[in-house]
Parts: sequence; structure tokens; C-alpha cells
Amino acid sequence: MNYYLIGMMGSGKSTVGKLLAIKLKTPFLDLDHYIEVKNKMSIDDIFKEKGENYFRTLETNALSEIKSSNVVIACGGGLILNHNNRKNISSNGLVIFLNTSISSLKKRLHSNLNRPLLRHKNIEEELIKIWDQRKKYYYATAAITINTDGYAPEILSNQIIEKLN
Repeated sequence: MNYYLIGMMGSGKSTVGKLLAIKLKTPFLDLDHYIEVKNKMSIDDIFKEKGENYFRTLETNALSEIKSSNVVIACGGGLILNHNNRKNISSNGLVIFLNTSISSLKKRLHSNLNRPLLRHKNIEEELIKIWDQRKKYYYATAAITINTDGYAPEILSNQIIEKLN
């Protein structure tokens, strides 16, 4: 079974995913990193040069290329905007939503300028806008929801393991 971590940017999908993979003794795959390596471009450059729609196509293609089972996969925050992506991850594994408050996301992302959707914008306003657009998909797609606020990644990975058992 694949384990798909979904959630907003800054929710800890990659960090928690790596720890979860170790505990489950399975490989870890960061979908954004996979896209960067395959396309020999950073996500930031893909957004700058080709736009968000092009990136979303790459994301969908990358997801369909991953046929492995028993892999922990950190998905990009916007992956769930596409109906086929939601269907793909729901039917090919267990979807775990890392739910993080806007205030926590703002603290985590305030100095991170490598987020194309936040560049040159009011971070809090943009996070609220993105959350409002995506929250229904996160909740509807997830088999497990973990609230991340105030918890270290190690604790969160343990909470996921507990819910899996």
C-alpha cells in the first residue's frame, strides 16, 4: 500500500513523510523533488517559465508514473485540486491529511521565498485564499486526518503509525 501525505505547503509532508517511511521500513518519495529531477528544473523555475497549469500537468503525469506500492509519498499541496489525482491517490493507497492552521503555516513559511504561490504576496491572505480553495478536497480525500499544530514531526509520525494500527 502507498501512503500519500497531503496538506498545505508548510504542513510538514516531506519531514513527517521521511520519518514515517523509516518507521514503516518503506521508501520515501517527495513528488515535487521527483518532478524537479525528471524535468531538470526547480519547481520555482517551472512556475516562472511555464506557469502553474504546466506544473499541475507535470504533477498529474508524475503521480501516474509512480506504480510502486508500499511507498510513502509527500504530495504537493495543490495536487488535490485535480479530480483524477484525488481518485488516483484514494484508489492506490491510504491518504493522510496533515491539517495545519493558517497561523502555524504563516510562522513556518514567513522566511521561505521558494514558494511560487506566495512570492510577492501577503502570506497570510494568500494562505487563507489557498486554504479556502482546497480544504473541501483535503477533507474529502483523506482517510486519516492528523492535526499538526504544536507537534514535532517525530510525534506526528508516531500518531500516524498509531492510527494505522
